[in-house]
Amino acid sequence: MRVFEPTIEPGYEWINCEHPTDYEVFGSFDGTPKKPTWRPIAVKRVRADKKHDFKASDFPWIGSDALIMRRAAVDALHDFLEANGEVLPLTTTDGIELFVLNAQVIDCLDLPNSSVMFVPGTSRIMHIKKAVFIASAIGSADIFRLPHRGSVTYVSERFVERVKSSGLVGLAFKMVWSD
Repeated sequence: MRVFEPTIEPGYEWINCEHPTDYEVFGSFDGTPKKPTWRPIAVKRVRADKKHDFKASDFPWIGSDALIMRRAAVDALHDFLEANGEVLPLTTTDGIELFVLNAQVIDCLDLPNSSVMFVPGTSRIMHIKKAVFIASAIGSADIFRLPHRGSVTYVSERFVERVKSSGLVGLAFKMVWSD
């Protein structure tokens, strides 16, 4: 089993929230269903910086704690997405259809064998330098987050292969763990 962290391919588009307080929503996703009360967050597509082109991405980047997708990605990955979370719509300033995944949360971090930084004076995880996972806890999950606030969205090798075979663009994948 191999676990990956999605990252952005250089030169592809980012998104920003129209309202600064809305970033908090993505960091607070905990896998509990949001659809019954969900109000789409307004986002806009932006250039990463002036040095890079503005290439359209199937996964406009907002950060590693939220998997944002265009309709093409949702359609190509629907079985993975439905089995591992819920897809929620966003609103855009330019009418492009975008969605965010509220991924399932799995408590699968092998904390004693991982290298983590804690929020000073607390037992809350601030950053994971090196993750070690409990494979049996992950089971057959293809997408998950850890139970701490602002967790990265992790994906399986099967997910990575599907993204590549579907011709979807904008994401790179960094392997963070292998058993």
